[in-house]
Amino acid sequence: MDQAVTLANFDFSHAGELGDRLFPILNELRESDPVHWDEKSRCWIVTRHADIMDALYGRVPVSNVRLAQASISAIPQAQWAEKLPNLVKYSPYQITNMDPPNHTRMRGLLTKAFSRNVVEALRPYAKGIIAGLMEKLRAPGEIEFADIALALPGNVILKLLGLPEEFYPRLRVWANDVMVGLGTPNPQGEWVIAADRAFAELTAAVLPIIKDRRETPHRADDFISSLVYAKDGKDGLSEDEIVGVLQVAVIAGHDTTANSMTLGIEKLARDAKAWAYMADHPEQMMNAVLELMRYSAMSAAQNRAVAADFEWHGKQIKKGDTIFLMHAAGNRDPRAYENPEVLDLSRTNDQSLTFAPGIHHCIGHLLAKMQLTEFFAALTENFSGAEVLDAEVKFANILAFRAIPSLRMKFYPR
Repeated sequence: MDQAVTLANFDFSHAGELGDRLFPILNELRESDPVHWDEKSRCWIVTRHADIMDALYGRVPVSNVRLAQASISAIPQAQWAEKLPNLVKYSPYQITNMDPPNHTRMRGLLTKAFSRNVVEALRPYAKGIIAGLMEKLRAPGEIEFADIALALPGNVILKLLGLPEEFYPRLRVWANDVMVGLGTPNPQGEWVIAADRAFAELTAAVLPIIKDRRETPHRADDFISSLVYAKDGKDGLSEDEIVGVLQVAVIAGHDTTANSMTLGIEKLARDAKAWAYMADHPEQMMNAVLELMRYSAMSAAQNRAVAADFEWHGKQIKKGDTIFLMHAAGNRDPRAYENPEVLDLSRTNDQSLTFAPGIHHCIGHLLAKMQLTEFFAALTENFSGAEVLDAEVKFANILAFRAIPSLRMKFYPR
């Protein structure tokens, strides 16, 4: 364990600053105190794979209706209407903040608009973007890979939603502000205000498009049109519900995939054996990508609110407490994985927590997998390896979905 950082002086609200030094801390917690109260962050930290699965599958009383506990409590409630109007209004309509039966209804409507056929229809477009990125990576000298990583999912999500290209420059800003404000324990007030501002800008951008789709039936064969006309009998989505869906889709739909690419390439570039395995086994690309995601731990944590008092590993968990389910720890639990500290691309990741199994299983997992498998297949086919040029890789201060904002690299064509 890093001697400069111990459990006694560690603050989970600044976990991103540690980068991969986070893993030894989580490993120690998983073995010594698997349900740990962190006084600085004012939340429970849960680290064992089986316990995280219990929470994801609803076998312990936790809730996704968690906004006040997990984030906006950083601002006094009397100031919510003034400082956080968008979070207050739209968070209840975001599927990530719902429990059944509302979640069940919303998910049923969304699956009608977001199907495997929709993803497959985007594959040729994604492959075209990737071909262009391969040419950029062939350029001699230094490459800023974070820009490369954003280009694929950023353009794909705009294509999926039928949004104009001028949104592209704002995607990274919106995603960073939302992830910092809502994806860390005990966030500072200004972080949450920045997240609200990002949602305000995003909402202002999509409302005219929603209005246009309603007034011009089936004008465009895109995701927003699908949401506008999604029906289950007479039931459909309200305008506020559509905005909530799009807020989640725009942020999570591109940022998490871009982060997975950057974190993944940082690991792959340092492991010649793994790079060669990907190149030699394209038929195993899905397993390889899932293992790379497990090992690099982009999806590091999800938070929940406690819905009722209960006891967990001898700890008294109280209604209203906040719990952080540490996927990064569960995905390295030796109870679930053999040799979990080893990157093994031949491993079958049927126990992976990356896409949150259970009732909240990531709706966009097919889109993310399609892009990641296509990208890494093309990368290892066209290049024999890569080199990380940064002496120290710096991470964004985000716990839920880890990110490397900048990664200087050099690529070696075959």
